[in-house]
Amino acid sequence: MNISTTARMPPTNATDTRTLNDLITSTLALLNQFVTSLTPSTNTSTSDIAKPIDNPPNPLLVLSDAAKLVKAHTTKLSLLAINKPFTASAITKVLKELTATCLPAMMSAVQICEQERAMWGSTMGKEVKARVRRVFKEMEMLLSEVQSIAAGAQRGAGRDSLSSTGVVWESCDALVELEQDGIVGLALQKAEQYRETIKDAIQELQEWKEGEDLDSEGFGDGLADSDDEAVDGDKDSIEDLFNAANSMPKDRPELKELVEQAQVKLRSIVNINKAVAKRRILTFKIDTNDADTEQEPAVYRLDDLMQHLKRMPHQVDELASNFYDLYEKGAREAIAKIVAEARAACEGMQLDWNGGEDEFTVWFRKWSSAIN
Repeated sequence: MNISTTARMPPTNATDTRTLNDLITSTLALLNQFVTSLTPSTNTSTSDIAKPIDNPPNPLLVLSDAAKLVKAHTTKLSLLAINKPFTASAITKVLKELTATCLPAMMSAVQICEQERAMWGSTMGKEVKARVRRVFKEMEMLLSEVQSIAAGAQRGAGRDSLSSTGVVWESCDALVELEQDGIVGLALQKAEQYRETIKDAIQELQEWKEGEDLDSEGFGDGLADSDDEAVDGDKDSIEDLFNAANSMPKDRPELKELVEQAQVKLRSIVNINKAVAKRRILTFKIDTNDADTEQEPAVYRLDDLMQHLKRMPHQVDELASNFYDLYEKGAREAIAKIVAEARAACEGMQLDWNGGEDEFTVWFRKWSSAIN
């Protein structure tokens, strides 16, 4: 829509503005309701408050199409809101179309993912919820801006642009990308993110192991002077605490050995995680018959794998914290915990998606024996 076309529209009257304001208010209330239902801590699911959908379509295609429409509608809203004269009736028409089509479609897609979990899995279902929730949150900001502009138009004020428009577009693009990536693409992205976190931890531990004591840089000076009431032992403890945050104490050879053991195991875990991504995640295919059989759907195996992989970065953070606290026992326990998590992740993936053994099966068994 160009400015010249908008300029021929009749100016807004008070009734049109009230109608628009009422529509924005009701739409914001609806969006807030949707956002609440999509919040992870909320126990209510969309399937609890909606009837099952018969012969449901591909929810990712629904989201992609709805997201493209939201972008088109928000573009119209933005142009109508900043062009003069401000025409509330035109904005009302566009907003009605958006609320009547796009928003319900997105919520239906969320419901389909929950209803057909045996096909789409919980990993995709949670991601759909998160991305749709973001669209709705950004829409709230956009409509609040439009409402502010409408109020300003009544006072003769105006605005040149809407800062929320681009953010709404970005959130919509994320839904389009989700359809393009599919279950496999999403799982590969997440697996890589988790793997990169572990690789970063390995590097950080290396830097900590090789770092220089802060005391040599004068960082510990003045923490406990000779005139203080603190005894020498307290002073040493304080300096050790601050030094440990930057580097490993030089007088702890057993700690250095434990760090090196941890690094070896973490590198091995990175390798097995990379292998499971290539041999299992990359080869996963949706089986539309899974939901109709008594056999556990393959996507549940994938979800279980992703849950194990997701926990590992947090466990690696705990390992690093134990090292920085110079807590050897805690570090040993953390290493064992991470290894157990990696083993559990891959045990469920020993067999391929057809239930047979392959190269990964053999490699995992060797890996499992060697990492002990």
